[in-house]
Formats: sequence, structure tokens, C-alpha cells
Amino acid sequence: MGRLETLWNSYKYRFVPWLTFNLKHRTVRVVKEEGDEGDKVVGEEEVVEQLFRLITGLQQVCPPLPPRPPPHMVQGCSHRALKVMESLFGYSVHVAPSDIAGLGSGVVLKGHKGASRGQLVALYPGGLYLPHQPVLLPSLANPFILRCADGVLVDGCRRGLSGTIFRSCCGRDRMGLEEAADLTWLTDWPINPLNVGQYVNNQAPDRPSNVAYQEVTLQPRDIPWSMRRFLPYLWCSLPPDTPQAELPLRLVALVATTDIAVGQELYSHYFTLIHSKPS
Repeated sequence: MGRLETLWNSYKYRFVPWLTFNLKHRTVRVVKEEGDEGDKVVGEEEVVEQLFRLITGLQQVCPPLPPRPPPHMVQGCSHRALKVMESLFGYSVHVAPSDIAGLGSGVVLKGHKGASRGQLVALYPGGLYLPHQPVLLPSLANPFILRCADGVLVDGCRRGLSGTIFRSCCGRDRMGLEEAADLTWLTDWPINPLNVGQYVNNQAPDRPSNVAYQEVTLQPRDIPWSMRRFLPYLWCSLPPDTPQAELPLRLVALVATTDIAVGQELYSHYFTLIHSKPS
């Protein structure tokens, strides 16, 4: 029973029906208006600069993968990608058993130096849904649904119905041999090492959060299509006659809120509600 209680206490913060009936218990972060930087650890431009610097390095060591690539090819790219991240940032992030008994996997910082406050440490990957789009079925028994400030939902589950939907949408939006998004986050070998943010565990009194979720919206003109294969996002439902490439893309970055030492596990705060305050 103790293990079940531990799992539920972590899972309930991502269970959409439970969130709906428990909004009053949420921690509130106040944002004066759309685009306000006061709620953020660093500005969006700095987050994007760090991300694009990594992707530029990854493009040098990870050529485009063929459809359904053999596992050894994906694993090779993933190993090279970790080395690129560590050479650029001084650290990399890895999925490993959590330090907390009963929580399963977590995300640990490794490398030759730690992360400083404001540095990008992970991305929360997944299929994107607008607030009015149906997500109840994929959310059932799914501890990886993340709600953004404006109600956009990110489904970070890589298995079952969620994984099937993401793969299908990626096939729908592929341009020739160019993938519309990173598919390798659905495996144990992501070609972008950042794409493991769904495994970051929730904070607790004895393990305070050291990262924060920071939403970033990229306009189509800002994202070369050749970079999309490293970004673990796409819209699962498209407006009529509007291709994926013409839509703004939502990213959810995990940014260090304090200095994080090598070997330390990352912890976030799952249960957060953004409140818009008139200026």
C-alpha cells in the first residue's frame, strides 16, 4: 500500500479529471499579461538560444534517420548527442533510477560541471492539444499530461495510445524524408538528450524543486524545418488546410532555478496554475 500511495501522490498531479476538481489547491504564479517575462527564470530568447545552439551541434553528428531506423543507428546518434551536449554545456542529462524509493525513474545531471541557474536542462516532450480538443482517452492511466499556462496540454507519454497518436501524426506531417518532429524520444535513445523532461519527478518537503517549467512559443519563421527532427513536439489535430509547418510551435523547457551539481536529481513542481493579472 505504501508504494501505491507514493505512485498516486506523484501521478495525481498529471491526472486531468483530478486536476479539474482540485484547482483550488494549486500554487499560483501571477503573470500580468501575455508575453510578460516576470514569471520566467530567464527570457524566452535565452532559452531558444541555448536550445538552437545544441541543435546546431547535434546536426553535425546526427544525420537524418531513415524511416524505422535500426536500433543500433539510433543508439549511435544518441551516444554522440550526449557528448555534444556535454561539450557545449559541461553537463548532460540521463534517465536513471530515482533517488526516492518507489518513484521509479528520474532525471540526473552528469558531466564535468553542474548547471547554473537559468540554464536549459531538459524539454518536456509530447503531442500538443488545444484546450478544446479531446484528450480524456489518452489521459486515462497516463501520468504524463502537462497543462500549460493557456490550457494547452502536452501528452508526454511515449507508450500505448499516446505513442501511437504521436507516431501517426509524425507520419502525417513528414515532408519527404524530413521528419516533422523527433520520434526517438519514444525510445530509450533520444537523439536530442534534452527530450527526457517527462521523467523529472515532483518536489517534496525534503527534496525542493530545482527546475521550473517555462513555456516558449516559436513562430514558423523561427524554426528551420531541418531542426524539427530534434524537437519532440507537434500538434495532434490540425486546422483545415493548415499544415504543421505553418503553425506556431509550443515548447516546454525545464530551466534550472538554482545551481545544480553533477550527480543531483532534477525535481520540478507539477501542480502549478498560471493566473493572468490585468496590467
